[in-house]
Amino acid sequence: MSGVNWKSLFVGLVAGALVLTAVPVVAGAGDPVVQGKINRVNKRTVIQGNSLSTLRLSNTNPEGTALVLNVESGNAPFKVNSKKKVVDLNSDLLDGRSSSFFMPSEAQQGQTLVGAFGAAGDGTFLVHAATFNPPLESGIPQSKIHYVLPDAGTIAECPGVFQATAGHLCIYAAWERNVSFNGIGRINNDMLNSGASRHGFTILWTGSSSSANVRGNWAYTVPAVGANVVVEAAGGRLTELGVLPAP
Repeated sequence: MSGVNWKSLFVGLVAGALVLTAVPVVAGAGDPVVQGKINRVNKRTVIQGNSLSTLRLSNTNPEGTALVLNVESGNAPFKVNSKKKVVDLNSDLLDGRSSSFFMPSEAQQGQTLVGAFGAAGDGTFLVHAATFNPPLESGIPQSKIHYVLPDAGTIAECPGVFQATAGHLCIYAAWERNVSFNGIGRINNDMLNSGASRHGFTILWTGSSSSANVRGNWAYTVPAVGANVVVEAAGGRLTELGVLPAP
């Protein structure tokens, strides 16, 4: 075989191998899937089984994903035929909106709820009702509620306007005229100084003239889960509205 140009043959084989490597595998209907290659077929492929898990995709790369679905713009990446909840499914958008758009069912740990209040009266009683939105996990014991008078400075639990340490409700009276503070009540009960409910609280004052008025703001920082669920003084009883004092 002295007439064979071995150099040209070698170059041709290498070039052919490169072409075959670069071109995706075009599979025909019924052909097996070739691993490590791009498989293209213009036929519907169905994987059907009768086990607890028909298809399982695993990727051990700590930064990799197990499944990537690419579609043309405007098309859904997949379809389902069940409305059953998928455990541990973390989706980014719901109806095109991120989770920050929706209000949680309960206030979250570390979240600070704030509000403003104002009341005026005719010389008898002044009342303001405030609500927690969203509601708290549980009520606030009376021992963790603080009413800060105007120009009285701050305390450790209430470091400043619209601020409160975790688990404490701080009510800052910015202005008082011809009023005296009576106490705090649960939003659905007229019992004074019995703590706040998980839904809110009321502030009560007594006015001494027809020009009685008061205004200010409040803050509450949500503590760790269960931090406020404690029984205080002996004889009290714990409810979702807070700690009720003994009769």
